[in-house]
Amino acid sequence: MKKLFLIFSILGFLIQSSCVNDKYIPEVVNNRCDTTYYSRTIKPIIINNCAISGCHDGHSTLHDFNNYAEVKVEVEEIEDGESEFLHRIKIPLNQTGHMPVGDILSPSDIQLIENWINNGYPGC
Repeated sequence: MKKLFLIFSILGFLIQSSCVNDKYIPEVVNNRCDTTYYSRTIKPIIINNCAISGCHDGHSTLHDFNNYAEVKVEVEEIEDGESEFLHRIKIPLNQTGHMPVGDILSPSDIQLIENWINNGYPGC
C-alpha cells in the first residue's frame, strides 16, 4: 500500500510540475507584425543586396538603406499602382531600372519583400 501511495504521489508531483512549467503562448490575431518581420527577414536581404558600396550604403546621393526609415520612404513610392521598389526588383535584369544593379534577387526573397510591403511594411 505504501509503494502504491508513493508511486501515485510521485506521479502526481510530476504531472503538477509539468503543468506549472507550461508557458502560455497567446495566439496572435490580425497583427501585421506576425507575418514578415523587417529586422529578421527583410533587413538582411536589403543589407546584402542594396546597402552595398556605391549604391544605398549612405555614402551616395541615393537613399541610405541601412535604416528602416529610408527603406520605408523608397517602398512607399507608388507608380502604376505598385510600389516602385517592388517593381524594380521584379523587372528583368536587362531592363532599365532593375535593382539590384547587375544582380537579381531570388524568387523567395522577392516574395518575402512583396508580402512585407503588402502587409504595410511593418518595422518590428
